[in-house]
Amino acid sequence: MTTSWIARHWRGPLSIVTLWLAFAGVHYVLILVNLYSLSNPMGDVFQVYRGWVDQAQLGQVPGIDATFVYPLPSLLPMLLADVVGGQANYGLGWLLVVAAGNAVAFAALTLWRPAAPNARLRQIAAWWWLALMALLGPVALGRIDAVSVPIAILALLALRRRPEIAGALLTFGAWLKIWPAAVFAAAFIVLRHRLWLAAGAVVVCAAVLIPALALGGGSNVFSFVTEQTGRGLQVEAVAATVPMWLASMQIPGYDAYYSMEILTFQVDGPGTEFVSALLTPVLAVAVLGVVLLALVSKRRGMPFTRLFPALSLALVLSFIVFNKVGSPQFITWLAPVIVFGLIVDVRRFALPAGIALCIAWLTQIIYPGNYNFVTDAHSAGVALLAGRNGLLVVLLVWSLWAMWPRSRRGVGTASARASRTAAPAVSAVREHGADRVTDVVDLEQESVVAEVRSDRDGPVS
Repeated sequence: MTTSWIARHWRGPLSIVTLWLAFAGVHYVLILVNLYSLSNPMGDVFQVYRGWVDQAQLGQVPGIDATFVYPLPSLLPMLLADVVGGQANYGLGWLLVVAAGNAVAFAALTLWRPAAPNARLRQIAAWWWLALMALLGPVALGRIDAVSVPIAILALLALRRRPEIAGALLTFGAWLKIWPAAVFAAAFIVLRHRLWLAAGAVVVCAAVLIPALALGGGSNVFSFVTEQTGRGLQVEAVAATVPMWLASMQIPGYDAYYSMEILTFQVDGPGTEFVSALLTPVLAVAVLGVVLLALVSKRRGMPFTRLFPALSLALVLSFIVFNKVGSPQFITWLAPVIVFGLIVDVRRFALPAGIALCIAWLTQIIYPGNYNFVTDAHSAGVALLAGRNGLLVVLLVWSLWAMWPRSRRGVGTASARASRTAAPAVSAVREHGADRVTDVVDLEQESVVAEVRSDRDGPVS
C-alpha cells in the first residue's frame, strides 16, 4: 500500500482507509474483551464448542455419530478454529476465524466497485455494521451466529445479479444457524427468478446431506430440528418478560433457574410450560401471516426495494420475538438485513437502524457484565431486559408497517409522478440493463426502479 494510495482514499469519515482502521479497532477491542474479560463472554466457545471438537476428534462426530443441537456444518468453523489456534489458543483461533469472515464481507461493502453510485451507501452501511458490533459487545464475535452474519451479507449483495450464488450462501448460512432461512424465504417470495435461488440451495443441501448420510449420519443429521423442542422458556426470551417481572416481584412460584440439560437459564412458574409449548405453533402462524402480507403487497405492486428488506426484517424478527430462546447473539441476525436495507433504501431504514443500535446497546449492558441481575430476577436487570424486548417488538411492528399493502392507485400514481421527474434515470437503466439498476438510478426513485425491473423482481403496477 503506497502513500499515494492512502492519500487518494483518505477522504473523511466515509473513506476506505478510515473504515478499515475502524474495522481493525473494533475487532481488536472485541477480541481483547472476549479473551480477558472476567465475565467470561466466550464460555460457549471454550466449554461447549471445544468439547464438540474434542468429541469429533475422538471419532464421535456430533450430527453423525450422535445427536447435535446445531446443524452438522456448524462444526466446520469450530474445527477450523482448532486448526488456527490449536487447543492452547482455541479461543483466539475462533476469534480470528470470525474476524476473517467479517473482513471478507466488509471488503465486499467497501472495496467492491468503489466508484459505483451506491458505493457511499455501502460505506454508510459498513459504518452502521461496525457500530452494531461495538454496541453489542463481545457476543458479536463469540458465538456461532457470528459466522453466519458475513455469509448472509455476501448473499444479499449478490442477490439480484447472481441469485444462484445468493441461494447457495443463504442455504449454507442456514446449515450453520437456521435464521438465514428467513432471508431465503423472503427472497423466494419476492424474486421472480426464484428457481435460480432454489438451484443454489439444492446444490448446497446435496453437498451437506450426501456425505453425511454416506458416513452413517441417518436421523442424527436432522437431530437439530428436535433436540431443543423440549426446552423451557429462556430468561431472555420476549415471551419470558412477564414471568420474569413476576419473579422480580417475588410472586410465589416464579423463579429463574439453571438447566443442566440445556445449559442455560430458564424461568419457571405457573403457565410458563404452556407458553413454551405454545411458542412453536405461534411462530409458525406468525411466519405464515407475514408471508401472506408480503404476497398481498407484491400483488398490489410494492417494488422490490421496499418489499424485500421489510419482509426479510419481519421474518427474522419473527424468529426472535416468537422464540422460546432469547440469547444475546440473536441480535447479530439483524445486521445483514438492515445493512441491505440501508443500501437500497437508506431514508426509510434509518429508523430501524437506530432502533437496532439501541437494542444492541441494551443487550450488551445485560450480557455479559450484568447478566446476574437477570438470572437473579433483580428488578433492574428485568427492567433492562423488558426495554430490550419491547424494542424488538417495536421493530417487528415497524417492519410490518413498512410492508403493509398500498393501494394499486397509490402505487400507480407514485410511479407516474416518478416517471415524469426521472426520465433520464429510466433511460440510463434501459441502456445499462435491469441487472445494473441500482448502480445508475438514485434509490429515491424506487417506483421507477420497480417499473423497469419488473422482469426480474416480480410484478408491479
